[in-house]
Amino acid sequence: MTDLWTPARDETARAWLALAGFMVAIMVVLTPAALYDGRTVGDVAVWSKPLKFALSIAVHFITLAVLVQLLSPETRAGRRMARLVAFSIAAAVFEIGYIAFQAARGRPSHFNFGTPFETGMYALMGIGAVTLTVIPFILGVMLVRQADGPRSAYRLGAELGLLVAPILTLVIAGYMSGVVYGRWVGDATGGATVPVLGWSRTVGDFRPPHFVALHLLQLLPLTGWLADRLAGGRARTVVWVVAALGVALSIALFVQTLAGRPVWPA
Repeated sequence: MTDLWTPARDETARAWLALAGFMVAIMVVLTPAALYDGRTVGDVAVWSKPLKFALSIAVHFITLAVLVQLLSPETRAGRRMARLVAFSIAAAVFEIGYIAFQAARGRPSHFNFGTPFETGMYALMGIGAVTLTVIPFILGVMLVRQADGPRSAYRLGAELGLLVAPILTLVIAGYMSGVVYGRWVGDATGGATVPVLGWSRTVGDFRPPHFVALHLLQLLPLTGWLADRLAGGRARTVVWVVAALGVALSIALFVQTLAGRPVWPA
């Protein structure tokens, strides 16, 4: 139960690792297209979004494959877990499939209400995104309710990551999708961006707080794992401190975005 990486123990971990491998394969397939297709969508290379999403989904499911092993073998083999695996895989494949489809057409996948088809598909993407976000929270609840196992900093980090990251992510993503219907507060068209990440350097951009919130899922368990080995009796305290700082940073960036200020001014 304390091992960080033992995916051979159960079908759940293997299924999620297989999906992560599928996303890596998609990246391999799409990279030549990204190198030779010079089209853009909203001043961004047309294949940038599917590549970034494939990477993000791969990291997400590798994380779940690792953390789910903190649950008992009986829980991992149960019907509830089988349903969670099925729903998560279906949602991920749908998301990356539609994003890649729109990229091939030279059309945006997100915040696109240009046609009835695209409006409907964007609504389905929202359902898929919520599914992918809620499932880690369910795993977190299951882990908290599980009485057995070590009360290590790693387990605390896993519990906090699985519970806190989805809540913050849903709040920020929900505001983007249901209130402002976009990524920015202000007009970011043609403005300077952060290298690689593409965040706006001229107006408020919701992606930095979303990024921090989303990746607390990886940061907090990793912090706990390291703290168990380096911090001794203060290991759990370290996790609580990092969790508080991560939440505070995400909220601060969100407030900054609402004020229309970029995280890295040009």
